[in-house]
Amino acid sequence: MFRYIKRLITSLFQPKQLMMRQNGQVSMMVVPGWLQFIALVLVCGALTWLVISTSAFFKQQKTVNALQAELQTQQRAWAKEKQLLAERLTEQHTQLVTLNEQHTVLSEIVGALPTSITEQADTPAPLPDTDNRVDVDPTVNDAHEFEVHSAELDDAQAALLRTLQTIISARNDQLMAGFNEAGLSLTTDNNTAQGGPYHQVDATLLNAHYTRLIDDSVQLNQLENLLHSTPKMMPVAHDKYYISSAFGFRKDPITGRRAYHKGVDMAGWHKTQIIAPADGVVSKAGKNGGYGKFIEIQHANGIVTRYGHLHTIKVKKGQSVKQSDVIALMGSTGRSTSTHLHYEVLQDKKHINPVKLARVLKRVQ
Repeated sequence: MFRYIKRLITSLFQPKQLMMRQNGQVSMMVVPGWLQFIALVLVCGALTWLVISTSAFFKQQKTVNALQAELQTQQRAWAKEKQLLAERLTEQHTQLVTLNEQHTVLSEIVGALPTSITEQADTPAPLPDTDNRVDVDPTVNDAHEFEVHSAELDDAQAALLRTLQTIISARNDQLMAGFNEAGLSLTTDNNTAQGGPYHQVDATLLNAHYTRLIDDSVQLNQLENLLHSTPKMMPVAHDKYYISSAFGFRKDPITGRRAYHKGVDMAGWHKTQIIAPADGVVSKAGKNGGYGKFIEIQHANGIVTRYGHLHTIKVKKGQSVKQSDVIALMGSTGRSTSTHLHYEVLQDKKHINPVKLARVLKRVQ
């Protein structure tokens, strides 16, 4: 077999003579068959290596391209997942901030409820301290658990919101009805002697129910302040007088003619103490025609009280008085038939029935 191959190579690769001319001289060079065969093998090997290397290169390039494509796909998926996670965290943070703001509003409103409500048996209990806020934990990835807990808290806040809305609205309606029945007009935008640091409510985080509750709470506090500062008691102890002449039309005690009585006459013992029915400032103190010795006190909400036929005046003009301070002693000075107090209540120069005012405000306080 080897001999056959040798004979085949010898027959195919005959020695070749190469003529080379250099500097005018011709020389002959013989290329033996075995060298031709080796050269052929080397050339074929080189071509084979080139083909294999080229094929491996393109195959490797295809693999690299596939890996790069897969990497880009994974990067896009990761970026999308990162964006979704950021959006979820932002949404959860917004929910937490909203719940905290609602918590603060409810807690502040419960804390500001007037005693007329807090002394009732069904008043809602105070909420926890609002300084203990919940912060977003970036490691939390259980969105379902977060949604469940936030929904439970939101439902609890909504239930308390409805309870507060019902209680505050009922109290507002009661006070408004009482003031209207008594004939009082209300001015709830009084800004006298107010101030303090500014803490703005972020209304963008609150729905309409919360903003309405805030407004109703503000109105309630204003009405309660008006109730507290409005004369809601008679200026003489209840067991020290009787009504000798009521408010409205009557027969004048001196002329006997029809006349309009702009106050009430409270008859009592000589020198019975007369007290201020509410806080105020004395605007007049002294003699005043048919009133005799006379006092006028300016109260909140444009209300003025007048006291006539006094025996002794115990205050002076410009003096501040508190509710139940003794301001005078009952007498019979001026246009009077006997010892009594002529008591008037006015608002913006309009006379109001003092007995009705005291009765209605006592009922709603």
